[in-house]
Parts: sequence; C-alpha cells; structure tokens
Amino acid sequence: MVETRAQQRRRVTSLTWDDVESKQDVFRDILSRLSVRSIRSVKTVNRYWRDSVRDKHFATIHLAQSRKKPSYIACPRVNNAMELYLLKPGEFNFRHHATVDPPGRNAEHHMLMIASFNGLVCCINQLSDENEEDFQIWICNPSTEQTLLLPQGRPSFWTEPSIGVAYGPDMSEYKIFRIVSDGENGAGLHIECEVYSSSTGAWRIIGAVPHLPMYVFLTPHRSSHVFVGGKIYWLVSLEDPGIILYVDMEERFGVMELPYYSPDLRYEDRITVTTYLINLGGSLSLVVLHVDYFDIWEWKEASWVLVIEDYLPFMNFSETVLFLTSSEKEILCVTEWQWWTYHVNTRKWEERGGPPTQFTSPAMFPFTESLLPCNGGVRLEGR
Repeated sequence: MVETRAQQRRRVTSLTWDDVESKQDVFRDILSRLSVRSIRSVKTVNRYWRDSVRDKHFATIHLAQSRKKPSYIACPRVNNAMELYLLKPGEFNFRHHATVDPPGRNAEHHMLMIASFNGLVCCINQLSDENEEDFQIWICNPSTEQTLLLPQGRPSFWTEPSIGVAYGPDMSEYKIFRIVSDGENGAGLHIECEVYSSSTGAWRIIGAVPHLPMYVFLTPHRSSHVFVGGKIYWLVSLEDPGIILYVDMEERFGVMELPYYSPDLRYEDRITVTTYLINLGGSLSLVVLHVDYFDIWEWKEASWVLVIEDYLPFMNFSETVLFLTSSEKEILCVTEWQWWTYHVNTRKWEERGGPPTQFTSPAMFPFTESLLPCNGGVRLEGR
C-alpha cells in the first residue's frame, strides 16, 4: 500500500518528537524558552512532559532564558488587591499580568509591592495596633499565581518595621531582613533585626542594628531598599553627612556615608529629598534629582565617584516624581504626567508618553518570569 503524503508527515513528525524527547537536555532546552503560562499547559500533555518541567534544574535553565527577555513589573497604585502589569523596556505598552489578593491577608489595609527577584515579588500588608506597627509579609509568584504568607515576626513598637530582601547565587535561597523596635530605652528606640531564611522557613533574631532606615519621599513605609552585590542598602539620613545602612547575606551590618556636597552650595544643589539608591548595571548607584539637572554617583573601590551630571527634562519642582527604578543601564522615572527613560550609555532621555490614569502611586521593579516556588525551591528536586 502506498503511503499518502499526510501519513508520511505524521510519521516524520512523530519520529522527530520521539527523537527530541529521547534527548532530554535538548527537549528541556526547547521547553525552557516557553512562557510560564505555556509551560503550565505543557504539564497536561503527558507524564513525561510534566516531569520534565518540575525539577530545580529545569527551573534554573528556564530562569536563565527569561533573563534574556527582561521586563518591568508594575503595581499602578496602592489598593486592597494588587493589580500587576508587565512592561517591556523600550516599548512601555503594558499588559495585565496578575491580580494578587491572597486568602488570609488583612483586608482592612492595602497590599504594597516592595521587591522583585527571580520571578518572585515581596509584598507587605499592614497590620496595626495602638502601640504596635507591623506587616504581613507575602512572597508571590505572579506568573504561577502562588502565594506564601511568612510566619508573623516580632511586634514593632512605636515605628513601622523596615524590610529588605536579599537573595543568593543559588536561586532557591533568599532572606528577608526585618528591622524593628522593641521599645524605648534611655537613649531612645532600641532597634533590632530578625531574619527569615527560605532554607529554614522561620525567623531568627540576629541582634541590635545601628540605625533605623528613613521614610523615603512618596513611599508610605520604611522598606525602600536596593539589593546589589550581595548586600541590601537603605537610606538612613540625608542630613550632612548622609548615612546608608547595609547588611550582607552573612547578616553583617555596616554603615557608609553619602557623597559629599559642599555646604557652600545652594540648598537645591545638595542632597535632595528626591534621592534614590539603585542597582545600575550591577553597581550600587545613587541618583540625586535637583531642579533642572541630576547626578549619578557610583560606589567604586570603597568611595563614591560622580559618573554623570546631566540635565533633567521634567523637574523644575512642577512635576512630582512618583517612582524611580533601573534595569541594567536604563533608568525609568515615572512622574505625574510622563514616563521617562534615561540611557546611561548614550546619556539621552526618552519621553515614553503619559502613564495610564490608574498609575497614581506606582511601585515598579525589574522582573523576569520564573517557575520558582514561593518557598524558594525547597520542594524542588535537585539535580
């Protein structure tokens, strides 16, 4: 019997996929290039496909592929449930990605996104009592719709906790640092820190902290921080000399001063309230916005170096900056009326159009999709 062309196509296709599936590394490499949504559908094909995408090795190679397609994740405004959007750098047409409204959260207060790492986001949900200020802390994977409520930490008296997120070279490892006040002593508030580790799933007190991070301009909590080079950094004070608090993955705290500005300068030419710590291409950097220009300082060899002083197309104290973040060598600035990007390599500003009306108090961070569980990968099989 003569084989028809359709039968031949089916046979060749079947043989080709059998051959691909037999070479597991090739097969996994192909699947790793899919979006998380597509991979979730792949799991339903058969048991072999499901098992191919569920261990730590696959999650690792998928994250490596996702990092080649970076984006920003945005929470447009403080609200009860968090509506999250993805924006591709260079395009800035945003699409809805997920709604984060986990069961068990305190519905009386808003959810706030404070960090993004390895496809996960850290969110806080305020709790309050007459003398205690505290947060529920959630780790969420917006792509898989998983959420994890961390155990409640120690109460903080008289001041809100400061929270920072650190993550190790192993994608399954992350730590949440929580700086709290356990009350007043003769010298004022007594500040301590406890740390949550994804490897233990519990909080542990690590001792006294020299400073309490400051409230950052237009940020309704003390948890504005940046993680770069294995350390978390918080602004503590902008007064001369300004102070930065930092902690590393080994849980060692330290302090450093902000760049020096002469007191002979005009007030608006010194450190201003619109000062931001960012990760710029893997380096700790400080952006200081003035009236019509800005400075970028980079931490190099244990000292601050002024790397850029350039004009600012939007400030003049007439347009409020709502949020500032960075991805690689691009700085993204959201104001009341416009998106702006600044490319460090070309030193050019680009106006990206006005933000949608719902972007009233946004939080935005670099983001890549991943399959990482919210517990950091403890349940993933190793390889």
